[in-house]
Amino acid sequence: MPAHRRLNYTAIGIEHVGTSDQEILGNKRQLQASLSLNLWLARRFHIKLENIIGHNESLSSPYHHELYKSWRCQTHGDWVRSDMMIFRKDLKARAKRYGINLGAQPKLRATGC
Repeated sequence: MPAHRRLNYTAIGIEHVGTSDQEILGNKRQLQASLSLNLWLARRFHIKLENIIGHNESLSSPYHHELYKSWRCQTHGDWVRSDMMIFRKDLKARAKRYGINLGAQPKLRATGC
């Protein structure tokens, strides 16, 4: 088993082109493509809305398991909760149009960090 796990053992990572969350949220073509991809993945792999997270939310995921103590509280700065709330709201609206129930927005979870 590797020395650390974080979310790599279970996550599907999607990269966007841009230097900020706002740049990506403001790029209509990229945003629409991302929403379509996320909705397809959610439907295909039965992923609930609460498990669609941004880098910055990784520590609050119930699937986050860092075995290497000094890395346990490290995360990325991009896709903060407020921006992910916008993204998930748009994703949920798109899912509703197609009759797909993704569940509720995630609740805040203590990270211990």
